[in-house]
Amino acid sequence: MTIRTFIAIEIPNDALTQVKEIIRNEIGDIPNIKWEPIDKLHLTLKFLSDTKKESLDSYLSAIEKVTANYNKLELSFSKFGVFRKENMPKILWIGINENKYLSNLVFDLENEFYEFSFERENRKFKPHLTLLRFRGHEDSEKILSLIQLNLPLIKFTAEKITLFESKLLPSGSVYRSLKNFYLKN
Repeated sequence: MTIRTFIAIEIPNDALTQVKEIIRNEIGDIPNIKWEPIDKLHLTLKFLSDTKKESLDSYLSAIEKVTANYNKLELSFSKFGVFRKENMPKILWIGINENKYLSNLVFDLENEFYEFSFERENRKFKPHLTLLRFRGHEDSEKILSLIQLNLPLIKFTAEKITLFESKLLPSGSVYRSLKNFYLKN
């Protein structure tokens, strides 16, 4: 039996609340939008996809081995952006400012999971949180105005790495924490 899993950093609620407040102040309430709920916002470090339950212990050990070498990460948001497909907006995201320790952590996870025959990610790590998935009926012009915004500095501390299970349901994905790995002080 397999479960869908991914490794991520949970973002503190106070930082996410500040982002939501900026959005509300800039564009107000727009009908027909389904924002990602705060409890689903995270920074994905590695998507493992379908994971055999019998492999979980090995994966947990690998994550623990990597995270044991890292202190808490001081991070901040950079800007709003959009991923497009065929020139149509598909995902509105908020980026994380470049941080060498975060990049090194992702690199170490990639190397560790390569030992389990996972493919290394070919693209450069672009840390971001998915805020909204465009469905095609939103006022995309108003939403996309966020991309021009100069964000105030919103800092936060990443204290733990989490292995999540992701269940795909007709109503959307549901995440469940399988294990937390706390970073050193």
